[in-house]
This record gives sequence, structure tokens and C-alpha cells, in this order.
Amino acid sequence: MNRVKLSVRVPVGQEIMIRHIAEVRGLTRYQALARVIETGLTAIMNLQVPGGGGVGEPHGDPAPATLAALETRLAVIEALVDRSLFTASAAYTYARRGALRGDSEAERTDAAMGEAAQAAYRRQRALAAEVLS
Repeated sequence: MNRVKLSVRVPVGQEIMIRHIAEVRGLTRYQALARVIETGLTAIMNLQVPGGGGVGEPHGDPAPATLAALETRLAVIEALVDRSLFTASAAYTYARRGALRGDSEAERTDAAMGEAAQAAYRRQRALAAEVLS
């Protein structure tokens, strides 16, 4: 196998981690760096790690396609939750201002709106829990 010499600059924090790996495994810094690079490339290419173990796991990684699908779904869910939170916040602010404008019993109205918002929140959480179970 032909080897190519590369000069690599890493942040101090990563160099500390590489040095720690070297100490724990009884390697030189350069051997540890080579293992880190091999493991990283293997993980990126979704291949089996040499030596039978998976990346970070003694018995192998879960299927890469499954992890990618899960990561994609989580990103979509995060975007939906973020949009929902913004929409709910805007609706709450708009409704509260409209309800309290010119109201002689503003505190009572505000308390009633707060209770209604909490009830709606609990209903939505219950519906989400049903979907997840």
C-alpha cells in the first residue's frame, strides 16, 4: 500500500483528544491521528470499521440508512415545532392585546385566557403522546 504524507492542522481541543486517545491506547500521537482519520472516513463512507467493531460501539453501529432517515425526520419535526411555536406565540400575543383592549376587568380576562391556553396546551400534549405511543 502506498502512503501519502499529509500535514494536518487541528484545533487545540482536538489535539488534546488525540493525545488522550494515544495515551489510553498506548500509541504515538501520529498513530492515534491515523486511527482517528481512518475511523472518521469509515463512518462518513458508512463502511464497517476494521477490526469488527463499529464506530464508537463494540458491537457495530445501527444501520446507516436508519440513522440517516431518523436524522431527516428529526430535522423536519424540529422545523414544524419551531413554526408551530412561532405561530402560537403570535396568535397568543394578538389575542391577548385584542381581549385586554378597553376591558375594565383586564386581570380576570387575562387569567381566563391563561387557563384556556394551558388547557389547549395540555390537549395538544395528550394528542402528541397518543401519536407517539
